[in-house]
Amino acid sequence: MRNITLEERKQKALEIAKNCIQILKQEFGANDVIIFGSLRGDSPWHWESDLDLAVKRMSDEQIWDAYGKLEKILPSWLQFDLVPVEQVPYYVRDRILQTKPMSDNLYLALKTRLEDEMLAFEDNFTMLISLMDQAQTVPEAFVTPTLASYIVDVYTGCEHMSERVAVTLDGGLPTGQNWHEQLLRQMADPGNHNRPPLWQGSLLLELDEYPKFSHLVRHNYQVKLKAKSVLVLAKKLIETAPKVREAIKQFNQWLENQDNQT
Repeated sequence: MRNITLEERKQKALEIAKNCIQILKQEFGANDVIIFGSLRGDSPWHWESDLDLAVKRMSDEQIWDAYGKLEKILPSWLQFDLVPVEQVPYYVRDRILQTKPMSDNLYLALKTRLEDEMLAFEDNFTMLISLMDQAQTVPEAFVTPTLASYIVDVYTGCEHMSERVAVTLDGGLPTGQNWHEQLLRQMADPGNHNRPPLWQGSLLLELDEYPKFSHLVRHNYQVKLKAKSVLVLAKKLIETAPKVREAIKQFNQWLENQDNQT
């Protein structure tokens, strides 16, 4: 798909979305299907954007079956999420249903998106802490892959925030197979719109351990996961979390200052 323009890719994704909506309503009984995210215009559309669809009044079984059907017919270049409106956290539901208007100001809109990502970060972090508390009493075969999954979820929150900043202010994401690692480094440097680094000092080094681990977990190489190594990474991430909070707090303050200057 790289031989077409970004706008052409978006229009193709919209055509695919309409087909998906028809399938979800006619074959799986969705009461309503809502396109949200960058395809709707909630944030800038970019080369790594996916198709976000929220559905109403579908059972877990219907969603499972629908996901399997769409996974087979969607092109490989367009990843997708199928989200039940009734089950998502309130801050996600507010964005999907647009119950809270998004600012037209570039900086304030980005600040809101980062705040939403931090809410998800904190939810996953709470689960990580809970699992760590159970690590000594729950069988290793259960806790290790579950703990690994939440380590990935917490780190992915940092990656999502990096993506928000890169797409909104820098004009896009890095390309290539190792773009996840490049993204961290991009966010450790100043960027467009005179933005300061998002991850500064030792925080970059602390986060740099997790893209490779996330790749390992996402691709189901669970056999390679060692309980002791997973526990070490979880403890390090718990120690890193306050630095992430402070980094986002400082960056959001910079965004507010930019709005005051416009």
